[in-house]
Amino acid sequence: MQQVFIIRDASGNVSGLSAVAGAGTSPASINDPDVQAFLRDLDVDLVRVLEDVIDLLVVRGVFRFTDLPESAQQKLMFRKTLRSKWQAVPNPLGAEEGLF
Repeated sequence: MQQVFIIRDASGNVSGLSAVAGAGTSPASINDPDVQAFLRDLDVDLVRVLEDVIDLLVVRGVFRFTDLPESAQQKLMFRKTLRSKWQAVPNPLGAEEGLF
């Protein structure tokens, strides 16, 4: 079981992870629910960045969307559809971005 070190904000929420102990860190297992939730949030953010990078590369003509494998095209189109539908609904929390 791999150990990581959690960095928490003033509210006690995980704001970062480190592989080494440091000031203000506390040890935790990689399987800790707080660590897993933080990593899931990072994954969602990274997927959004990758979607935007792919869109930019297609617009600039670096490659065509159809150059991607069919399964990747389907997943990207599904997420793009979800994002467009979600963003059409005002966010009740007032955040600038939607869920997808």
